[in-house]
Amino acid sequence: MATPKSKMENLNSMQSQAKVLKLVLVSLFIVLAVGGVQAYRYFSTSEAALTTEQITALAKTTTPEDRAEWLRLARAVLASESVQQITAPVEPRNNLGESSKVELGYQLFFDPILSADKTTSCASCHHPDFGMADGLPKGVGAGGRGYGAHRAGSGAELPRNTPSIFNVAFNEFQFWDGRVRTLEEQVLVPLFAENEMNQQNLAELLKRLRAIPRYRELFGKAFGFKTQNDGIEINLQNIARAISAFERKLNITETSYDHFAKGKDDALTTEQLRGFVVFMGQGQCAVCHTPPHFHDGVLSSIGTTTSPDKASPIDPDPGFGAVLRRQDGFGMFKTPGLRNVERTAPYMHNGAFKTLEEVVEFYNDGGGRGRGQDAYSQDSKVAKLDLTEQQKKDLVAFLKTLNDLSPPPVVPASVPSGLPVVGK
Repeated sequence: MATPKSKMENLNSMQSQAKVLKLVLVSLFIVLAVGGVQAYRYFSTSEAALTTEQITALAKTTTPEDRAEWLRLARAVLASESVQQITAPVEPRNNLGESSKVELGYQLFFDPILSADKTTSCASCHHPDFGMADGLPKGVGAGGRGYGAHRAGSGAELPRNTPSIFNVAFNEFQFWDGRVRTLEEQVLVPLFAENEMNQQNLAELLKRLRAIPRYRELFGKAFGFKTQNDGIEINLQNIARAISAFERKLNITETSYDHFAKGKDDALTTEQLRGFVVFMGQGQCAVCHTPPHFHDGVLSSIGTTTSPDKASPIDPDPGFGAVLRRQDGFGMFKTPGLRNVERTAPYMHNGAFKTLEEVVEFYNDGGGRGRGQDAYSQDSKVAKLDLTEQQKKDLVAFLKTLNDLSPPPVVPASVPSGLPVVGK
C-alpha cells in the first residue's frame, strides 16, 4: 500500500510530465503555425495560385534581366489562363482527309486549269513563299499574272487583304466578313467570282478535267467505287471536297511558343518571355487572340483605319454589316489567327498596316476610337493599353515566336494539266 509521501511524489511526477507535454504541444503548434505561414506564402505565389492580374502587377516590378522570374511569370500565366496545347482539327465526317483525296486537292490547288483563262490557281494568291497568303496589301484577281510583288497591278485589285489559309481548319467561318461557314463553301466562292478566278462555265471546267487521264485517275481513287476511270467522279462537289481536304492539312502546330507550352524553358528568350506576359496580361491581346489558335472564332470591330497614320479615318468597308444588312455590324471582321503572323504582312482586312510595330501601336492607342475616330461599333475590349516602349518591343518579339518551324508545302514541279505552276 502506497504511503502518502509516495502518492504525492507520483502526483508531482504526473504534473511535471503534463507540463512537459504541454510545452511540447505548444512548441509543435508554434512550429506548425510558422511553417504554415511560410507554406502559404510560398504556395500563394506559386504558378498555379497566381491570377493574371497578380502576374501583370508583378511584371511591373520585375527587372528586364531577371530571366528566372520572367520564366516563372510566363509559366504562371499559362496556368492561370488554363492554356491548352494545340491538337489536330476535327474533320467533317462527310469529308475525311484520306491521303488520296488530299493528294488530289493538292494538285488542284496549284493547277491554273480551274480559272477561266487558265492562268490563276488557288496558289496564285495563297502561296507557300508568303505564308499561304500573297504579301500584298490587297489581293489581285482576274487577269493577274505571277505571284507576290510581281502580281501587283497585273489584274483586278480585290477589295480586301488576302488572308493566310494556314490553320483554316480551326475557323468557325470563312472570309474576313464570315459570310460562309465551311471550307467546302469557301472554295466555290473565288472559283466563280468574276473578279477572281472568273470561272463562268461549269460544264466547260468539268470537260477540261475529264479530258486529262491523270485527273480521271486521281478523282477515281479519291471518290470512286470500282471506278471505270471514265471521269464520272469529276464534279463540282468533289472538286470542293478535295481542295478542302488539302487545306485542312495546312496546320501550324510546331512553333517556338508551342515548344515552350510543352515545357521547354529555353524555347523562348527572356525578351520573348516578357512579351508573352504582356500578350496575356496588360496588352489584353489574348482576349481576342486566344491561345492555342490565337483567335477567338468571332467577328468584332476594332475601328480599323485606312492607314497607320494616327489621324487616318475609319476604313469604309462595312464588313459583316453588309452580310447582316445592319448598321450595328459595320466594320466587324473575323479575328485572324496569329500563327505565322510575321510572315503574312501586311495586316488588317485592308492590308493598310505594313509592320507588327504599327499594329501594336494602333492597339496601344485603343484602336480607331482611341485615336479620336467615330468607331461607333468598336468592341469595348479594344481600349488604351498604356504600354511602355519596352513592352511594345517585347510584344513584337513574342509574336515572332508563332512562326512555323516546319517547312511550308512544296510547290509541285508540274500539275496534271501541264500548265505552268506559279512559283516554278
